[in-house]
Amino acid sequence: MRETFPREAASSPEPFTGERLTASIHGQVEIEHYHRYLFARGLCRDRDVLDVASGEGYGAAQLAQVARRVVGVECAGATARNAAVNFPRDNLHFIQADARSLPLCDASVDVVTSFETIEHFDRQEDFVAEVHRVIRPNGSFVVSTPDRDIYSPPGTPPNPFHVQEFDRTEFLDLLYRHFKYVSLIRQRPILASALIPEEPASVSPIIFERTDDLVFSSDIVLPRAPYLIAIASDLAPMVAPISLLVERSDIDNVRFADRIADLERQHEWEAAELERMRVSGAEELEQLRVSAAEEQERLRISEATAREAAERFEREAESVKVTLAHTRAVLAQASTDLDRVSGSARHFIVQYIPRLWRYFVRS
Repeated sequence: MRETFPREAASSPEPFTGERLTASIHGQVEIEHYHRYLFARGLCRDRDVLDVASGEGYGAAQLAQVARRVVGVECAGATARNAAVNFPRDNLHFIQADARSLPLCDASVDVVTSFETIEHFDRQEDFVAEVHRVIRPNGSFVVSTPDRDIYSPPGTPPNPFHVQEFDRTEFLDLLYRHFKYVSLIRQRPILASALIPEEPASVSPIIFERTDDLVFSSDIVLPRAPYLIAIASDLAPMVAPISLLVERSDIDNVRFADRIADLERQHEWEAAELERMRVSGAEELEQLRVSAAEEQERLRISEATAREAAERFEREAESVKVTLAHTRAVLAQASTDLDRVSGSARHFIVQYIPRLWRYFVRS
């Protein structure tokens, strides 16, 4: 039976940190997160529900559309308060608490949902035990986690937000230690074509996959699904229906939207590159300005030094001129004195040498 209902989203979203979904991010992450809550919504009608790690609150609000009462538990106090502001509902409340120590009474809720939570902390055993404590005997626990074998294969960098991931066997073992029955569902965001019978089918679906350009494969289990969703309960095993979230009406729209997204990413990259070039150009211009100022200062100092050297040369040249003139005057006076002495000596020789000669001869 067809049902139309609103999509819940925070009007004042928190910034995306890289892990917790907020209304500020779209695309594959948004699709896979909403699909989990839409799937759980069908299990929560007229039930008392606990949503552990409720985050921004969109999922708890989606469940509150059909549930009798929903409590969202979030470890971040500011996030829980923001969720209460974004989603004011009479049957919806948000509280701050640790998932491993839930502030609820024993057997107080019918359904506990917790998506992509358990891998984010240690003491997972305490968490599942707490969930089992607060669930009523006929209740169920709907929980998801990445499948380590698909999500984090060897050689891939670890998710920095994850403390302990599980593979399929470890996840089932943990749940079976606390619940009698566990139904496992695989989730994988894909671009697909759906063939769904109008009548309820009792056979498994056939899943075709194009593994590369020239090869198709077929299976009855969703291959390479990175997420595991489990429904754990004590009363009876639950068979989950096949669930699809159709995000757009046709492939052409997907391709067109993807092309727009590619262009937007290209535009963002070009804008970032232009900003980088602008900043780099401004830095280079500032460096050139500083270098020019330093060169101008060096030229000023060189010119001042040259002027001082020229003035010193002129002073020294003038001193040399004065010294040279004085030396010439001294030399001229010495020449005059020498001439006078030479004259006196000639007069002495002419007048007295003959007389002395005659005197010595007579004697």
